[in-house]
Amino acid sequence: MKFKTNAKCGGCSAKILEGVRAQFPDQEWSLDLDSADKVLEMHGIPDDAAKAAEVEKAIAATGFKGSWLPAESEY
Repeated sequence: MKFKTNAKCGGCSAKILEGVRAQFPDQEWSLDLDSADKVLEMHGIPDDAAKAAEVEKAIAATGFKGSWLPAESEY
């Protein structure tokens, strides 16, 4: 699953990653500061609205904003 964030720097990225890893320690995470949307990705998890809402709350708890980017159908 992917999330658009308002991260701006390495410190922002570290804070967000720390927060989501604490909430979801069994998941692999990455945050791409070079992308226009500063995309946070939860690897290997299919899109799920309920899980996305939990991740958005975890991001908000770090003081940042995150919005789920549902995958577009490839069909």
